[in-house]
Amino acid sequence: MLEPLPAPGPAHALPRASLLAPPGELTPAAIWMGGAHSVHGELIDLHTVASAWVIDCAGDMPPAYRQGAARWFARVFPDLDAIPPTLAAIRSLVDEVVENLQRQDAAPAHLYVVCQHGMNRSGLVAGLVLRGLGLRGPESVERILSARPGALSNQAFRRLVASDDGGPRH
Repeated sequence: MLEPLPAPGPAHALPRASLLAPPGELTPAAIWMGGAHSVHGELIDLHTVASAWVIDCAGDMPPAYRQGAARWFARVFPDLDAIPPTLAAIRSLVDEVVENLQRQDAAPAHLYVVCQHGMNRSGLVAGLVLRGLGLRGPESVERILSARPGALSNQAFRRLVASDDGGPRH
């Protein structure tokens, strides 16, 4: 008879993220991608969130993070291998965030883009942010895959990040 797996410890219950761009490389803010239930990446602590903007693509982040963030953006959409039905709203948010990230006086210390496990939804939005900050599509995809192996397995999301349609519109 198989023994049940042990329940994950408290460290697994905390959100984690991986660094996509250090502060000063593309913007004054560090850009992170992760998930509320991810076991990959660095722990996201509440102290850091207090000086961060958080884009939540799944609605799974603990309430303390929502309340503690300097700014909280909810853009919840399904992880389906198709163009998200709310793509226009996602792009509008990305444009707003990118515009502020490029201003020294408006940029937070960190930008966290998170979903459930930090793979597809956060990959799409983080990729569009990277594109908005001037990276080309293939470089954006590669940066995400290097930081979070297995991410962007959703081919529709990967195409949106990699294609010319995902690039800056400023």
